[in-house]
Amino acid sequence: MGIPTEADWGEYQADLDQTYAHDLFAGRTNHEMLPQFRKNVIERTSELLSMPEVPFQYYVLGFRDFVMAGEFDQLEASNAASCFLGLVLEQLEKQPRFILPVMPQLLPAIRHVAANQVSYDASESIYGSFPAKLKRIEALYAALSQR
Repeated sequence: MGIPTEADWGEYQADLDQTYAHDLFAGRTNHEMLPQFRKNVIERTSELLSMPEVPFQYYVLGFRDFVMAGEFDQLEASNAASCFLGLVLEQLEKQPRFILPVMPQLLPAIRHVAANQVSYDASESIYGSFPAKLKRIEALYAALSQR
């Protein structure tokens, strides 16, 4: 999958959130976006959620790579891990056609993050249970894959 084209972004100008995501991400490789994820993972997650289908599918793989690389600032590991799982869950619930094609590429990372909540310093009292989120993700994915 290559960098999304302008055509892949569609009519992004009609939506302020899509316009902002386009201005930040468009034309850039996933590798080029790593510093942006590092700078503010919560905001980048929000921008991923506002993207059209093809750009989302490309840049979510870069987000996965960012989370798996583990090169976080002091307190960002928990936010990165939680945002990653939350993004997957939200897309499965609200826009499954956006994420289903890339789920096979995301699942190993999803399972790794869920199994290593402690290593991401993600307190269950703050971030919820990563294993419980994994169960929900896997159940939704299984149900959606059977359609």
